[in-house]
Amino acid sequence: MNVFSVLDHPDQQFGTVIDGRRVTVRLRYNPAKDRWAFDLSIDDVPVLHGRKIVTGVDLLAPFRFGLGVIFAAAVTPGAVPDRNALPDGTVKLFHATDAEVAAAVA
Repeated sequence: MNVFSVLDHPDQQFGTVIDGRRVTVRLRYNPAKDRWAFDLSIDDVPVLHGRKIVTGVDLLAPFRFGLGVIFAAAVTPGAVPDRNALPDGTVKLFHATDAEVAAAVA
């Protein structure tokens, strides 16, 4: 399982390789809603835009990209992914492969 490092910037982008594919993640903070949004590109092709980050929800589940799961989890009980929680680490953004998820639920 991987943990994405979120910086204290309201608009940021970073890349990684997942299952041999180049993945670019862009996070943007919306002050009107006090929430972060998630954009995803796979092999330089934008495939997801503006997905609201909510704890306990797989951001990729409805789309079947074959990348496993990306989800936010509260490290501090009751924390929500607001302006400060992702950068300060009280909510973290994780990636797990399908095999890791299967092993965790077995």
